[in-house]
Amino acid sequence: MRSDFREQASLQARTYQAGVTENEVGESFSKVREIHGRWSSGPYAEQWRYLADAYTDFRDRPDAMDRFLDNVEHNLAQGWGGGLDEVQRRSLYQAKELTEPQRVRPRGRNQRER
Repeated sequence: MRSDFREQASLQARTYQAGVTENEVGESFSKVREIHGRWSSGPYAEQWRYLADAYTDFRDRPDAMDRFLDNVEHNLAQGWGGGLDEVQRRSLYQAKELTEPQRVRPRGRNQRER
């Protein structure tokens, strides 16, 4: 599941890169649909949805999700489970890892007009 999700995220990100042709975009989306179809039903569908939701949340609200993950780790250190199982916890870390490149952007030089 984890390697398929990583591939799906990579394929989706690729469609936004400069120079990608319309055919390549179509191929990527076809592969994304194939991967999603494998996991969106069946015994691991709930874990797949959790991972997809975590990815979206880290992409859209990284600061809030970082705080949430810090709370999860704090609670675990105190001996409280916090309602998450190990698969969900690993999904949070994978989602954070996959969205990190989108969050780290080089700073441009500040230029002022005089």
